[in-house]
Formats: sequence, structure tokens, C-alpha cells
Amino acid sequence: MKLLNCSNAGAAGFGNRGRKRLYLVTFGCQMNEYDSQRIAQVLQEKYTLTSDADNADLILINTCSIREKAENKVYSLVGRFKKFKRQKPGLIIGIAGCVAQQEGDRLLKRLPFIDLVVGPHGIYGLPDMLRDIEKGTGPVLYTELKHDFSTPLISAPLPEPNPVQAFVTIMQGCDNFCAFCVVPYVRGREVSRPPDDILAEIRQILDEGVKEVTLLGQNVNSYGKKLNDDFSFPGLLRMVSETPGLERLRFTTSNPKDLCIDLMKCFRDLDALCEHLHLPVQSGSTTTLKRMNRHYTRDGYLATVDKLKSFCPDITLTTDLIVGFPGETDRDFEDTISLLKTVEFDQIFAFKYSPRPLTRAARFDDHIPEEIKAERLEAVFELQKEIGLSCYKSMEGRKEEILVEDTSKKNPKELRGRTRGNHVVNFPGPKELVGKFVTVKITKACYHSLRGEIYDTLKGEFQMNQG
Repeated sequence: MKLLNCSNAGAAGFGNRGRKRLYLVTFGCQMNEYDSQRIAQVLQEKYTLTSDADNADLILINTCSIREKAENKVYSLVGRFKKFKRQKPGLIIGIAGCVAQQEGDRLLKRLPFIDLVVGPHGIYGLPDMLRDIEKGTGPVLYTELKHDFSTPLISAPLPEPNPVQAFVTIMQGCDNFCAFCVVPYVRGREVSRPPDDILAEIRQILDEGVKEVTLLGQNVNSYGKKLNDDFSFPGLLRMVSETPGLERLRFTTSNPKDLCIDLMKCFRDLDALCEHLHLPVQSGSTTTLKRMNRHYTRDGYLATVDKLKSFCPDITLTTDLIVGFPGETDRDFEDTISLLKTVEFDQIFAFKYSPRPLTRAARFDDHIPEEIKAERLEAVFELQKEIGLSCYKSMEGRKEEILVEDTSKKNPKELRGRTRGNHVVNFPGPKELVGKFVTVKITKACYHSLRGEIYDTLKGEFQMNQG
């Protein structure tokens, strides 16, 4: 769960003079985080962000339905807001995002105190929906799935002032229909955003001080396939990388079946494109991958990784895994363990399979018992701890360019930055370095991050910056 930062809201153009208060909570993926930023922007004329739900005029929960646990958290949170409605009848409570799209009017029946249910495609219409609610026309339900992705260029600044990094969605929906995934049903079929819209938004956020942009989509590799000019994702990367002021460029997420040679070459040829790729494998078993409807094999995935490394030997790879998919045998699971040992990902995101509404796998009759799924997930995590630590230890003693993102999450007296390979580094330094690039010597490897010291390249010696 993430609450948009509002501590400096006034500085970002979200001052509360004459405005109502918006409490905005986000569950789920980076695309949801991006959507929440857009929600704050489209409502900025009338609402200022607040961190106090009990003082809000509008409460919006941007939801995720990828996993059952995230969905249950939403219902728990919404239930806690019911008392605020009794205390303040004028309060508007809305549910947005994927759960809203999935459940539709069932949410209004289950939670009769809410006023608004809006799917991902409806967020730009929120001002009109809220006006209708204020007029007393009753609850508003919007779950239409659009067939284009042209969005207005919003002049309002990002809700978090001068962010170091920003997301830009380049496409929405998905045509792959993986057996476990609800995305095509809650975000619609694959639609690419016009390149001119993307470039205009990127130029705007770079003017606000952003140094690093991450392009988002359910499968960015297939970007442009439905555009009239047959535009490609590698072509878009080349255009974006030439934008003045862009220091770093990333993208996520990629389906291995669409990782073409031209895209691999971009990691070699584009200076702004960082040497990191998140390439979800989901399973190391060809049999399971076929049941998942992933359209690649274990050997095909490994061949893709080898080819990618031939163009960019230093690339950092991360992945997603699902354990306990219906029908997964002990042999299938051992294939996954074997693949982890072969590829040696720097980091993985692994989850127990949970059936999602509307998906094909939810109708399979050979589901794995929860205790077996839990055992397999634990085995994956234990192996990855060893692999990840080994990868991180290989970086000890190296000097890395760090983009300083913020203060450290565990120690506010330290800074947190990220390498081009997407490794988090904590190190001592003054807050004035946030948003800047520094060279850091890696001094210690931890399980999920690195520690370092600022390197004074002019003096040729290592120096702790005491600020």
C-alpha cells in the first residue's frame, strides 16, 4: 500500500487554498502508481492531497487484483472508512483500478456506502464523475474498456515535488491471456499510446527535474504492433533516448517471447538505457509454461538470456516466479530451481499461485495444496538468498555511478541511490545530493542492497562525505 507523499504538496502546485482534501491510497504495481499520480493531477484544481483520511473530503483507493491477498487488503481498508462516512455525510468514497473493473456493480452492492467505482480507463473522467456525485445523482459506476489510448497532456505538475524518477505508461492492456493473469479482463486488450503523446509527457516531466524515466506496459516489447505506422518498441526507445535532459531510461515489463534482437541491441547502443532488464520467466518447466500459455519454452528462455548477454555482458537480470501453479509436479519445480541456478538472477519476485476470477487456470482441477506451495516458495527464497548475495558480493570494491534518490529507509542520516544495474546502495552523505549523480565505492554486500562510500574522483581517494 502506498500513500502519495503530500508533505510538500503546496510546493508542487497542490496547495490547499480553497481546495478540498483528497486521501489517495495505491495498491499494486508501478502502473497503478502511475495512474494514482495522474488521478492527483486531473483533480488538482479542486483537491489537495492529505495524509489524514479522517480529515478528507474525498477518499480514493486505487486497487490491484493480480493477487488475492492484495484484493483482500482493499476490502479491509474500505471497511475502516465506513465510520468516516457516518461522521461526515458529504464525504465521497471511491474505489478505482483493477478490483473496481473486475467487480463493477458488485462493489456497490457489497459496500453500499461507497459513491464511486471506476476502472483504469476512466480516471481522466473523474472530475465529471465527482460533479455528478456532488449533485446527488447517486453512485457512479464506470467500467468501460476503451479501444484507444490517447490521453490529455496535463499541465499540473507531478504530485511529488521534483521527483528523481518518474513512470510513463506507453500502453495498456494485454493480448497474451496467460492462464493465471487477470490483466486482459481488467485492463482490456493491448492498446499502444501514440508516440507523440509519450514524448510530450516525458519532456514535461524532465522540465520538472526528473532524471530517470521508466516506460511502463503489461508487455512493452509488443508496443506499436497495432499503430497505423507499425511503430516498434525499439524505435520508441531510440526516440525517447534522444530527449534532451534524460539521464537514465528503463522499461518494464517484458514478455520473453517478444524480446527481439533489435531490442537487445538497444542495450548496447543507447547510452541512456540502463543495463537492467526485468524478464519474467514464471516457471522453469516447459510443461508448466505451456499450461500457463506463455508461448516460450525453458530452452527458449535460456537462449534469449544468452543472446541478450552477447550484446550486453554486464546486464542485470531480475524475474517473476509463480510456484504451485495447478499441475506443477516435483519435477516441474526442480526445473524451476535448476533455472534459477543457471541464470543467477540478481533478484526475483516470487509468489504462490492464487486463482484469480475470470482466468483459465482458476477452472483447472489439479490445484496444489497450500502447504506444498508454501514449502516450494520457501525453497525458492532460500536459494535466491544465496544467489543474490553472491551476485552482490561480486560488486564489492567496484566504483559505481549512483543516482541519489532519497534518504535511506532505515537510516535517515544516510542516502539511498541506485546503480544503472538497478542495485540499491545506501551510503553516508548530505541531503543536498538527492537528485544528483555521485560515484560510490561498494564496500559491503547485503542480501537485498549494497553499502558504499562516496568516491572523490578528483583526488583519487575514498572519502566519507560528512556534509
